[in-house]
Amino acid sequence: MTTLVLRGIGELCTCDPRRGPPPGVVRNAAVLAEDGIVTFAGPEAGLPRIAAGEVTDEIDCAGAAVIPGFVDAHTHLVWLGDRSGDYAARAAGATYEGIAASGGGIASTARATSGGTEEELVAAARQRARAMLAQGTTTVEVKSGYGLGHDAEMRMLDAARALQVDPDMPDVVTTYMPLHARSAEPAYIDDVCTRGVAAAEPRARFVDAFCERGAYSVAECQRLFVAAAAHGLRVKVHAEQRSRSGGARLAARVGAVSADHLEHASDSDLRALAAAGVNCVILPGAALMLGGPPPPGRRALDAGARLAVATDCNPGTCYSESMPLMLSLSVALAGLTPAEALVAATAGGAHALEMRDRGAISEGRRCDLVVLNSRAWIDVAYHLGGDVVRDVVLGGRLVRGR
Repeated sequence: MTTLVLRGIGELCTCDPRRGPPPGVVRNAAVLAEDGIVTFAGPEAGLPRIAAGEVTDEIDCAGAAVIPGFVDAHTHLVWLGDRSGDYAARAAGATYEGIAASGGGIASTARATSGGTEEELVAAARQRARAMLAQGTTTVEVKSGYGLGHDAEMRMLDAARALQVDPDMPDVVTTYMPLHARSAEPAYIDDVCTRGVAAAEPRARFVDAFCERGAYSVAECQRLFVAAAAHGLRVKVHAEQRSRSGGARLAARVGAVSADHLEHASDSDLRALAAAGVNCVILPGAALMLGGPPPPGRRALDAGARLAVATDCNPGTCYSESMPLMLSLSVALAGLTPAEALVAATAGGAHALEMRDRGAISEGRRCDLVVLNSRAWIDVAYHLGGDVVRDVVLGGRLVRGR
């Protein structure tokens, strides 16, 4: 048995609602984990006695704050190529839709990615995943979507899963997203709904689609979701990002796990999502970069929905691996308090991936946590773009730090 002890925690943010108002702070705390599972989290005075020879590793937090590891519930981490030209074009006044119409956008990344080998895809994604871990992300969802063809989409999923071979990587959850940029192949959706979902079944937990003008219609997305459900794939939806396209109502109707983006969602859309138990995932980095409406964090909470915050790490509209930055942006743009943002980036992300064994620091959960470079937990959001992470613990092992 491996035993990890963290002592001297100034502020332990459990993100456990049983510990009081968010983020469930316990002061002068300690954490004990055995075989990667938390067995104690509370005041250090209550820490069970442990024989010195039984401790595999011990971390002296020296008064620093500790938070759960971030659960980044929406990324496009696997890609090849470069979209800096899109970034410069938007800065010069070009629109998202205009860039796509001229051959840029998602389609340009698909051209670069679809020809890559699995080894090339893994090598590129590994660097980004390491950057995520260094900034406190211990679980990350990774979508396909830049293949736009059966073999290339499967290579993307296989590349994402191959990241798990390295034990010092965030835990990876995969999502099959064949309906992203519009395919020119007339039989593409037929192939996705037959061969695609069958091949994705052992490779992915979720299926996703971009329900948007110029991408895929509500009817086309629903067709994919029905086919995917027969193979046990749970549904996520890129909804209401660029316009009010009906994606949120579709997500509510099919009982999706999450509806993501939602900048153009109405209050009634958000209430429908809340009533259906659909998680709302906001992506403040993408909203900032594209200059549209603000992410509806406050509106989603007021509607009664469960909220997650994620990076949307991708080459075109949010090239960022930083969850701490997303917390800062959620407070600045989405109307969240720092406490609400932290819970959304941890427990909220876990709910958006249907992973109830993480996202909080409490007995019986995976020991995924972050020791900050500060005594004050709020600095994870307050110190904009700062180097806020000291140590990262992944499954009860120290993977970054000392």
